[in-house]
Amino acid sequence: MSEKKLSANEGIKTRSNFLRGTITDGLQNEITGALAADDTQVTKFHGFYQQDDRDIRAERKEQKLEPLHTFMLRARVPGGVCTPEQWLSINNIADELTMSGSIRLTTRQTFQYHGILKGDIRPVIQGLHSVLLDSIAACGDVNRNVLATTNPIESSLHKAVYQWAVRISEHLLPKTRAYHEIWIDNEKVASSEPEDEPIYGPTYLPRKFKTAVVVPPHNDVDVYTNDLGFIAIAENGVLTGFNVTAGGGMGATHGEPDTYPRLASDLGFIHPDDTLKVAEAILTTQRDFGNRESRKHARLKYTIDRMGVDAFRKEVEARSGVTFAPPVPVTFTQQGDRLGWVAGEDGKHHLTLFIENGRILDYPYELLIPIPVWFQVVRHI
Repeated sequence: MSEKKLSANEGIKTRSNFLRGTITDGLQNEITGALAADDTQVTKFHGFYQQDDRDIRAERKEQKLEPLHTFMLRARVPGGVCTPEQWLSINNIADELTMSGSIRLTTRQTFQYHGILKGDIRPVIQGLHSVLLDSIAACGDVNRNVLATTNPIESSLHKAVYQWAVRISEHLLPKTRAYHEIWIDNEKVASSEPEDEPIYGPTYLPRKFKTAVVVPPHNDVDVYTNDLGFIAIAENGVLTGFNVTAGGGMGATHGEPDTYPRLASDLGFIHPDDTLKVAEAILTTQRDFGNRESRKHARLKYTIDRMGVDAFRKEVEARSGVTFAPPVPVTFTQQGDRLGWVAGEDGKHHLTLFIENGRILDYPYELLIPIPVWFQVVRHI
């Protein structure tokens, strides 16, 4: 019986030397504004995509010019929280280092820059690094930006849940030194230890992986549409644990009925101290059992349907050493943005604005508050 052929991306990841590829050489090549084809897949793990302006593609081809290559960079901002000082730097970077001059807020609680020229990618990343922000794992076959119910200042429970979102994000980050070597230090870090990815392995996940943490009764992060979800369970406002969900995803390919949307399955209840162990076990189960031949069938939802929920649960329990208790009954009564003012435990009120399409542009003498977004600027946490 012949072995199944892996998808092309699996070969790229294998050859990438823990996400380095030939990115450094490509940045130094001034003949083209683009990166090598394989590197355009590797850079996704660093948080950015290569794009070109389709509106002028034909015109440039007639002029014997290559497409106008630019890059879109997405930041990693767990729970969508940043400080006012960070926001000012985010804004300045958009003004100074992007062709669009805009900031795009996303429905996954982060922001994107569009129209970055190749020579400006490193200054953009270093600018974010200077205010303790990064774009590590914002794209690619890894755990993406972790969502949390908005406004951690609303209550001590919301604050605790936000802090768990940060811990999950940090715990599931790739451990390769490639990001800092290429973008921050600009040199290979000397080490006597061989490089390793203890959670991901050298080929990372079969496909992207999305995680959310939510505080009932408000399901503003659509927890059941994520690969991994943690539903906060509280008594008298104190977090006592999480109901864990897995296998959500709304994507499907038109005309291919073997691709389909799926809501996440309930795995059971865990105590807070078991959160990181269970998150890692679910991710590594997907790493080892996920489909690496067809990217259309590589999300966790297909893995769970192929294994069966009970078998998947047992595998996660074996890997984590945690036994799920029956899920605690919860009720969600609200979904979507809570626009307007909300009182916080800090004695202040906090405002949620409607930002049309999530786009922020600087038009002199105009106020544009023309998709709701989850990104938050918080002064005190």
